[in-house]
Amino acid sequence: MKNTSHIWGQKKHDRTIISASSYVLSKMAFHLAPNTVARLMREKGFAIKPFHLSVAQRELLKQAHSFYLEFNHNKIKVFEWGAGPVILLVHGWGGRALQLDSFISALLNRGYKVVAFDQKGHGESSSRFSSYPEFVRSTGLVAAHYADTLYGVIAHSIGANSMFKVSEHFERKLKIAVVAPMDNFLVTLEQMRMRLGIYEKLFAKVIRQIEAESGLDLSDLTVLDYEKINRHDVLLVHDKFDRVNKVSASHGIQQNLPGSVLMQTEMLGHSRILSNRDVVDRVVAHFATPKM
Repeated sequence: MKNTSHIWGQKKHDRTIISASSYVLSKMAFHLAPNTVARLMREKGFAIKPFHLSVAQRELLKQAHSFYLEFNHNKIKVFEWGAGPVILLVHGWGGRALQLDSFISALLNRGYKVVAFDQKGHGESSSRFSSYPEFVRSTGLVAAHYADTLYGVIAHSIGANSMFKVSEHFERKLKIAVVAPMDNFLVTLEQMRMRLGIYEKLFAKVIRQIEAESGLDLSDLTVLDYEKINRHDVLLVHDKFDRVNKVSASHGIQQNLPGSVLMQTEMLGHSRILSNRDVVDRVVAHFATPKM
């Protein structure tokens, strides 16, 4: 594993009273009981809040064929609807398989088999905490299961970034639609660390544990191999006023993928964009009617 400890701690915290106090306390706790504090931060700091399903979403789950895939003693819950070439739905942080439910009926009507899954730590999958490396592992696990029939992917937020990494290993051309991908994940993590006021050595230890458990290097995962991704047919969708993931992330990706297309919306934000009719129609249109 590469040493990423140099990334953390260029600044100790955000210099607010709360972040400064948290920094001092986390530093003291780490020196007293490093393993215990790291475990607690791993479980609490990366915990996932429950995603509450609507009545319609719960009914849609009942109609799915479901099963589990496993990695590193983790169980990933997978849901299937329909038959035909596979379109995989990849949700983001704090979401669930049914977060992208607005696309399902339209894809089924076009003759696709729709597959969605709960990322590790989400929904009906194992654990109550997760991480970006584990997103990549979960996404890769499900994509590999459908490798022979996978035709396209719709992915949201950090799920989009995980799918980009997975797509580097697919030599066959895929149709990929990503909604609101995030920018450099290491920068985002460091901003979170400073905002919460977490001691840099404690944070580095937690990251090393995540990397060891997933078998993946975080620094490698944040660098996209655009030459490999460019073999795929990529549609980017991003809202101009997305406060979670800035639209500049999609602009940067588009510049590195000359063949990609960017649909930019306004006033839809980070999550409502997934249920907007125009967005759904444009994304579904990205997938040509499959040959049966």
